[in-house]
Amino acid sequence: MKKHAIALLILVGVLLLTSCQTTPAPTAAPTEPLVATEAPTEVPTEEPGEPVLTLEGLTETKTFTLAELKALPSAEGQAGFISSTGKITTPRLYKGVLLTELARLVGADSSEMGIQLIASDGYSMTFSYDQVANGDFITYDPATGDEIADVGALQAILAYEVDGQPLDAERDGILRLMVISKENNQVVDGHWSVKFVETMSIKPLVEDWVLTLEGAITDTIDRGSYESCSTGSCHPATWTDDSAQTWAGTPLYILVGRVDDENKHDDGAFNKDLADAGYTVDIIASDGYTVTLDSTRIKNNMNLLVAYAVNENPLVDDNFPLKLVGADLTKKEMVGAIEKIVVHLPAPVEADLTLTGLVDAAQAWTWDDLEALEVVKLTVEHPKKGAMEVEGVRLNALLDLAGVKPEAKTLVITASDDFFAEVDLAAVRACVDCLIYFDEDMLRTAMPGMESNFWVKDVVKLEVK
Repeated sequence: MKKHAIALLILVGVLLLTSCQTTPAPTAAPTEPLVATEAPTEVPTEEPGEPVLTLEGLTETKTFTLAELKALPSAEGQAGFISSTGKITTPRLYKGVLLTELARLVGADSSEMGIQLIASDGYSMTFSYDQVANGDFITYDPATGDEIADVGALQAILAYEVDGQPLDAERDGILRLMVISKENNQVVDGHWSVKFVETMSIKPLVEDWVLTLEGAITDTIDRGSYESCSTGSCHPATWTDDSAQTWAGTPLYILVGRVDDENKHDDGAFNKDLADAGYTVDIIASDGYTVTLDSTRIKNNMNLLVAYAVNENPLVDDNFPLKLVGADLTKKEMVGAIEKIVVHLPAPVEADLTLTGLVDAAQAWTWDDLEALEVVKLTVEHPKKGAMEVEGVRLNALLDLAGVKPEAKTLVITASDDFFAEVDLAAVRACVDCLIYFDEDMLRTAMPGMESNFWVKDVVKLEVK
């Protein structure tokens, strides 16, 4: 029995040994160093193979899907922008492909080349190769909007990601131009940040130029900004002449509206009230030739445009860089080679009394203006001084001239020393003999039936709220 047990143990041992020899233990895979990949692994949301970018070179055209763009060398950094109205979009982390890398793919790496980005709505912006290669962009403080310098290297990319996620397709499109830096210490002008980019086109660079605008303020517009303003949904205008040539640019009144007052680009930038009051505008060529137009002729006129292109080509020779054209001009008025537009506004008259707020038309009067209105002489009862003789203009007559809006509730009367009194507007409207009256060298309110604090001396401002 013992012999059988020993034999059985020997047999089991042999079988185990044989099994170990014929099935070797697996070996560990070799360890590779971790490297940062340039192409994220997530699957793009668009259909495979669907092109998202057309790259047009001088001799060849290429298309890229989003996956193909992500397979190219990438760059990432902080980017934001500031709108023409001063609204700041603070920096976020963007990732994409350098414009210079894309230009290199079609053999364009020369300072003589221009890079044009075209959005799905037709909006376009042109950069010089040197601008994107050298990061030549004006930068602003993300907190204050003040212009700053020395923010470090800047790079222009076609971004496809922000904070590790795809761009918002409805707001930005699949691709958007962003100017990135290492730190979150800068934003650039919003017009550079073209969204919904679909095409990048390489062209010989057109000579740079700047248009100067002078009026209540002074402004300059560079070529890239002007061309972007004249395309897409910004301020485009076209005109086809008798020779079937189509001119493209921006209406003259839009340019005048940038400098006729402090409002450069918001709604109502073109001041219609000033235009109705009357002024002249000089359109001046580089050789000094000048065409002068009246403001009432310019007002909201889409048939007067300052063109930068004809038949989709930049202007040349005596017309370069800009020409005034349109159906409402004579041939002599179609001045070319424009370098400056000057708005000759009338000298402002310092008003002695203004009326603003919830009114149809704000008013400003000099002392002479008030005396030219219906002046009345009345005896009124002052709450402390008793009866007094006054001469002036009825307060309600002034309110009627301005046109008080229905929602108005209060009239604020302000003196030159900033003292003010707030009066119920209904009480003022019910006061037939309330006046702005003349008292030697100042204006005062006479408010019969009201407390003495409403009898304000040296009144300079009325505001309806």
